Amino acid sequence: MRIAMVHSSFATRGGAERYIRDLSRDLASRGHDVRVFCRDSAQREPGDRVVGTRLSARIPAQRRLPALRKVATHLGDLADPTGLAPRDLADFRPDLVHVHNWQGLGVLPVARLARRYPTCHTVHDYAICDPNNALTHWERGQPLRGLLRLRSAWVVRRLRSVTLLWPTGRTRDIVHSRVPGSSRLSGRVVPLAVRMPVRQWPAGRPAVFLHLGALSRHKGTDMLLDAWRSVAGEIDATLLVAGDGPQRREVEAAVRDCPSIRYLGYLDEPAKERAMSEAGWLVFPSQCPETFGISCAEALVAGRPIIAAERSRPAMASDTSVVTFHDREGLSQMLRWAARIPSDRYRKMSASAGADGRRLDWEDHVAEVVRAYETLAAGSPTERGTP
Repeated sequence: MRIAMVHSSFATRGGAERYIRDLSRDLASRGHDVRVFCRDSAQREPGDRVVGTRLSARIPAQRRLPALRKVATHLGDLADPTGLAPRDLADFRPDLVHVHNWQGLGVLPVARLARRYPTCHTVHDYAICDPNNALTHWERGQPLRGLLRLRSAWVVRRLRSVTLLWPTGRTRDIVHSRVPGSSRLSGRVVPLAVRMPVRQWPAGRPAVFLHLGALSRHKGTDMLLDAWRSVAGEIDATLLVAGDGPQRREVEAAVRDCPSIRYLGYLDEPAKERAMSEAGWLVFPSQCPETFGISCAEALVAGRPIIAAERSRPAMASDTSVVTFHDREGLSQMLRWAARIPSDRYRKMSASAGADGRRLDWEDHVAEVVRAYETLAAGSPTERGTP
């Protein structure tokens, strides 16, 4: 099968970008012909096909006026039909198109692809509900929600020929609750997993905490740094911070002020495994509902229990593998407790996390994706709404 992976950009190296690369390589190893189509960036790979730049991204004043750039981006996502086009894929002649993040490409080009080719979309974020795909606009009150509902209705109508692949039932339910019309779109739950080597992980060290992912306010990076400063003088523990993002400077400043914080930068896979081996906990303070949480899945595979914000509790973690908090003070209290946890309690939580991780089988996930492809390519009816 010839599969076109369509993704906005690899400029940010996050969970979705890693997932696309891993899935593409495994599909190719199974005999499929896979090609990635994306906007240009420094992180794209030599085999990627670069799609055209849309008109709304060419406004010269955008470079000097960030507010104008944001408006042009959001309007372009809804109304700009330029940029990505079926002709970009014509030479490859895909049997199927798999769309990942579409913001930056636009919903009109995606709709046009779906009229030409069987098309599915893995829902990596909440862009259907909110142009800020972390749902921050949704929480600003009823007047703005009315505008968001109009926007979402427009997006849903454009996606009516696209099959949605939901990473979790919870993600589907959150979108359906905010955008009732989305329940009429074709879709199925295809639980995500992570591609990690099968290995014997060392026992975790409860006094070492790891924060792994995008460094930004909506991911809770600033909350974690504040909470850590409040407890650093009380506990003999280390905070490892790995990743990159808008709050990188804040992390680097915290390292200078607080010797118990170590910033590891952006990690490749071997370095990520070393960090996970050193840590005893993953701290996941995201302040928005998460569709899946790739770093949480990685922690469970390694047998590391998770400290998570209540609103972003990882759906794949059992109650004995995760502890939650509501606010900064709650996170501070949880860090104190976790650093001093009795060894037998920690061993039980670690064993529970490892059991959860073993259920996240990557090979099973890829096989389920292929079944979704085959159903879609064959023109068979797909499930609508709740399976």
